[in-house]
Amino acid sequence: MSLLSTEQIRAIDSIFAPWDSIESPGAALAIIKDSRVAYQRGYGAANLEYQIPITPKTIFHVASVSKQFTAFAVLLLADGGQLALDEDIHKYLPEVPNLGQQITIRHLLHHTSGLRDQWELLMMAGWRLDDVITLEHIWKMVKRQKELNFPPGSEYLYCNTGYTLLSEIVARVSGMSFREFTRHRIFQPLGMDDTHFHDDHEEIVANRAYSYSTKRDGGLRKSVLSYANVGATSLFTTADDLSKWLLNFEQHTVGSDKVFAEMHKRFTLTDGREINYACGLSWDMHRDQPFVGHSGADAGFRSYCGRFPELGLGIIILSNLASSAPGNLALKVADALLGDSQNTALDAHALELTAYTGEYLLPLEGNVATINMNNGVLSIAIDDGDDLELTPVAPHIFRAEAINTEITFKPETDGAVNSLIAKTDSQSFPGQRVQLLKLDHAQLAQYAGEYYSDELGVTYTLVPFNRGMLVKQHRHPDAEVIPVGEDLFQGKTWRMGKLEFSRGEAGVVTGFRLSSGRVRNLRFSKAAPTHCR
Repeated sequence: MSLLSTEQIRAIDSIFAPWDSIESPGAALAIIKDSRVAYQRGYGAANLEYQIPITPKTIFHVASVSKQFTAFAVLLLADGGQLALDEDIHKYLPEVPNLGQQITIRHLLHHTSGLRDQWELLMMAGWRLDDVITLEHIWKMVKRQKELNFPPGSEYLYCNTGYTLLSEIVARVSGMSFREFTRHRIFQPLGMDDTHFHDDHEEIVANRAYSYSTKRDGGLRKSVLSYANVGATSLFTTADDLSKWLLNFEQHTVGSDKVFAEMHKRFTLTDGREINYACGLSWDMHRDQPFVGHSGADAGFRSYCGRFPELGLGIIILSNLASSAPGNLALKVADALLGDSQNTALDAHALELTAYTGEYLLPLEGNVATINMNNGVLSIAIDDGDDLELTPVAPHIFRAEAINTEITFKPETDGAVNSLIAKTDSQSFPGQRVQLLKLDHAQLAQYAGEYYSDELGVTYTLVPFNRGMLVKQHRHPDAEVIPVGEDLFQGKTWRMGKLEFSRGEAGVVTGFRLSSGRVRNLRFSKAAPTHCR
């Protein structure tokens, strides 16, 4: 007898209907209910070229869903007395630069180490994320670091570097490769026979899915992934195998009660604040119920694996389409199972329209969106284009019919609006409020020149362009940065963040600090100009 009703199954299948075609990428779904697998199904194609359908046993790269397994491996060693969570990581990883403050294993587990993120460092150094990226490449980047983002334990900032280092600690303490340790201690005992940490980018894996993303014209492109590093990512698994993993949180077949208690223990920062992150698990609330899990995103792969522990409900969604948003889909599945919510009333508070007006940078698109108000009506102009009317559809949500785009403004607790989400049929683009400055060519020219980062081993060349500067780098396309404050520029693409320039004698520009989402204040020094004779 099915644990789900016909109506529930129909509602769940309708959520995935847009991808339920052999001509579309799709998803694998698994639902745990009352300590049993209640429903599994595949939607769409694992491989578009050969039109191979997705099933619950299709193997996906699940990106950061990997982290909970890395944390679990560390906790197994700690439970066996082979390491301690509050030990300095240099005991096991002496190659990591000593940056003047103790970093513990616990800091790595909870993203509170202050280390800079490996993916953003590699991008800044000229790498593409579809390059072959091995553990050796990441180690070389880690060894060059000169500073931390913040003192360890004082802040939470998601950091993939920490989980790569954790996998290396497991390997060194256990005497096995990380892949072998997790196979021997976790996957084999749980019967997860189609699961492994993928540490060889050239390895052939039967029944694997390939990933895809949407092109601007609405078509699809293949998203290439060639990782050969583990810990932060690179778990290959299936929805069926992850069902066994979620059931283990109830049954404790592998891992002691102490291990599971530690897995769910959230970190307390030095100022006393408790964060919503535990060991590879994020805590949140939905419909007044706690839910705990993790999402993942690499190339075109998107994944979510999580539980409503008080309801005995688990949801796994593995997708091979970049725009699929499995975390949101998982909540829709939960709603379909739990019935009509008693707490879904919209916040009817409407801000004064002037709170939304201003200029917003859309880094994924490289555009500036200007929100104007005329005669009580909001409009949007993209890169100084025509004003397009915005029609209100819900609190803080407007629609630009002319460009088929929905704009959701994000008010803060004090009512200020500093960010938005622009959503089309296939993609979402975050936007951040900026205050643009108008500088003439002579003012821009003082920032021109070559700048070198010793930490990255890379040179950026800056030249005046349009109303800002172009940042030229040896591999990536030129990136435009625009002035948003005194000696402060903001990048128009996601990989180029904020540049804060410094000056020396006589006000001459001497360098800048580059900050992105997970890298702060990376130093670049300006090279002295050379003169030809």
